[in-house]
Amino acid sequence: MTTTVPSPNAVDGCFLSYERDEPRFRPYVGAVLEVAGSCPGPDPVREQIAGRVDRMPSLACKVGRRGRRTVWELDPGFDPRRHVHEILVEDGRPSLGRAVDALLGEPISAGAPRWGVWVIHGYSPDTYALFYRAHHAAQDGQAVLDALTALFGVGPAVPPRQAVAEAPGGGTGGNRDPISWVRNIPARAIAQNAADTVRGLRSTLTWAPHRPLTGRTRLLSAAVPVSWPRDVAKALGATPNDVCLAALAEAVRDWVPEEWGAGPGPGRELHVGLPVSLRRPEERFAVGNRVSAVRIPLSYWAKSPADRVVAVARATRRVRTEGMRRVLRAQLECLPEWLVYRFVRQSCAASSAVDTSGLLRVPRRLAVGADPVEGVVPTLFLHGDHFFAVSFLSYQGQVRVSFTLDRALDDVGDLAALWADAVERLWREVTVAPGGPAAPAAPGGPGNPGAPFVSADPISPASHASHASHREPHASRPGENS
Repeated sequence: MTTTVPSPNAVDGCFLSYERDEPRFRPYVGAVLEVAGSCPGPDPVREQIAGRVDRMPSLACKVGRRGRRTVWELDPGFDPRRHVHEILVEDGRPSLGRAVDALLGEPISAGAPRWGVWVIHGYSPDTYALFYRAHHAAQDGQAVLDALTALFGVGPAVPPRQAVAEAPGGGTGGNRDPISWVRNIPARAIAQNAADTVRGLRSTLTWAPHRPLTGRTRLLSAAVPVSWPRDVAKALGATPNDVCLAALAEAVRDWVPEEWGAGPGPGRELHVGLPVSLRRPEERFAVGNRVSAVRIPLSYWAKSPADRVVAVARATRRVRTEGMRRVLRAQLECLPEWLVYRFVRQSCAASSAVDTSGLLRVPRRLAVGADPVEGVVPTLFLHGDHFFAVSFLSYQGQVRVSFTLDRALDDVGDLAALWADAVERLWREVTVAPGGPAAPAAPGGPGNPGAPFVSADPISPASHASHASHREPHASRPGENS
């Protein structure tokens, strides 16, 4: 890497500007790693990270100034050991949840590369946790996974790929003329993107919880076997990500109290901002964002959960084409930051809008020294007036969901448990015939860090989340089969 790399792109700049305009905003993404073993303390973690940080050189980048320009530059005083911190807790596993919740609201110093690892231990003699956090201006979801793999992955380092020349007719590659690249975008993809943009201006489902947001957040999570969403997706011609999103809509239907007024009506549809990775192979370890987002309807009022999966698959299929990715990449490279920022701030004003990571996948096993990482819980941030954000992640035979919620909603119900319930019901409805094979046991059991989290103690193991919500789901909803 050179000592100076290009200026933050429009998405990077939006997160930096938003944080400057809203001092309470915490635009951090990351993951909690649940590690089996007796915690060795922070020093071995520091040495492992120091020995591997060159696998992802962008971890040494910080925001700097070159005259009037904001740039990404290498920190001349970079010492990865200073990015590892220790938190000692002594009140059992509930104290781990409190420590994680507290870190969600803590800023990361702007004077150095904006990432860190917090070693949380003392709550158990045979388990500890690492909380990796990074500023979203520097790392998108794929970059977080690359950082985890670089620092804790089992196996050899992944070498960076070289850019390839631009192929006639457009392809991935190195230096491009942006104008000629835009000319190679299929007209149909441009028209589809324009139609989606217009649809994105329509109103979304509105809620009225009649309570102010606190600005403080907590993390709830649950896990299901990876085979459940995979089997449902295969049966319905969808993807596991489609199943996760459809189950999200089902969980929200059961979670939203009737007095909030989230009933059917014109324009009352639940949408999510679905991220689309635009990172080219040679940009795998580049600093900054290579991601865009497309507004996707979740068919909130579909007659059955299976119908909802099919409808969500139909919506996401439009954005999974190479033509659409090229449109979004052109927007990332060509749109001015002020315009992107305006769209971002407008989306923040819709309190019922939902941000999601989409279904991410950790490609290999992780470990701290010889201690295996047995669970990975992704974390996302809240912004604007949003009530919650949701992440999905696949690791070692489990799909995890995690919700970052405002503490004003502590007494409403357990969205993570409801989501796990929804996935299980879908799996049984679609793949398990009456009298057929029994469902596989879900991750869980005492002492198993792969178990779903529960809202009373978000980092504690528990039985499978089925029927574990803190209040009974509504018996029926408008438009739903009895």
